[in-house]
Order: sequence, then structure tokens, then C-alpha cells
Amino acid sequence: MSEKPSPLARNPLDMIAGAHAVQVQMCDTMERIADGLPDEVDRRLCAEVASCLQFDLPLHHHDEEEGLFPLLRARATPEDGVDKILERLASEHESDNDFASEIAEALEALGQGGRPANPEMLGYMLRGFFERYRRHVHWENQLVMPLARLRLTQEDLNTLLARMNENRRQAS
Repeated sequence: MSEKPSPLARNPLDMIAGAHAVQVQMCDTMERIADGLPDEVDRRLCAEVASCLQFDLPLHHHDEEEGLFPLLRARATPEDGVDKILERLASEHESDNDFASEIAEALEALGQGGRPANPEMLGYMLRGFFERYRRHVHWENQLVMPLARLRLTQEDLNTLLARMNENRRQAS
């Protein structure tokens, strides 16, 4: 017999949407950092963004790829055309994680009081990442999330929430 979810448990799709909102804020902060290079850098913001890039972003991608995307593939109809969209998003997750790791390293150094060896390059990297990532989140918000809200059942949502909770246990 499966355990009944707590009525206080949040809807996992709302949690994913909330993560998307935080990611857009992260992109805005990255833009502020890039605009302030090399001399007007808020070290606290650099450390916060580095942490988000190293921990929150990969966890969120894992939630989508191991939880949301398989459930959506199982429930989508052929007319939804979801396979190619999800393949592209998963591919972007992989390259975004690699790029985010590289940027996080530079931002961590800035957060600890260092100066960028090449501020123009770091600014270029930040801009490349946040512009691309804003588009990525927009795609997910416009295509994936409405379809997930339409197609996923309560049982699917319970499965997704359990998967997300397990991801957090493994990450800690």
C-alpha cells in the first residue's frame, strides 16, 4: 500500500516553477555582476550565484530529467510533440551544468576577494550563460509546465514529489 502524501505537501510542479523564478533572478544577478566587472563587484552576490550554480541548478536539472520528463513522456499524446522538446532541454541541461561549473569557479574566487584574470572574458561567459539560460527557462515555462499541469495525474505528482525528495536526500 502506497503512503498517502501529506495534505501539507507542496505541488511539485509549483516547486519546479518556483525554482524557475529563482533561476531567472540568478540570471539577473549574473547580469549585475557582469555589468560591474572588474571593479564594482558585490562579493556576496558572487558567492550566492556560485553556490546556486554548483548545487541548486544541477539538483533542479536532476528533478526534471529523472522525475518530470519521464512522467511527461509517459502521459503526453503524439500531438503534444514533447519528445524533441524534452531531448533538447535535457541536452541543454548537460551543457549548462558544465558551463555553470566553470563560471561558479570564477565567481567563487571573486566572492573570496579575488580579481578576475580576464574580466572581459568572465563578462562574456556570464552574458553567454544568462542569456541562454533565460531562453531555456522561458521554453520550459511556456511549453513544458503547461503540458505537465494538463497531463500529469495526482499519482504522477506524488511520484514526482517522492523523486524530488529522494534527490534532496541524496544531495545532502
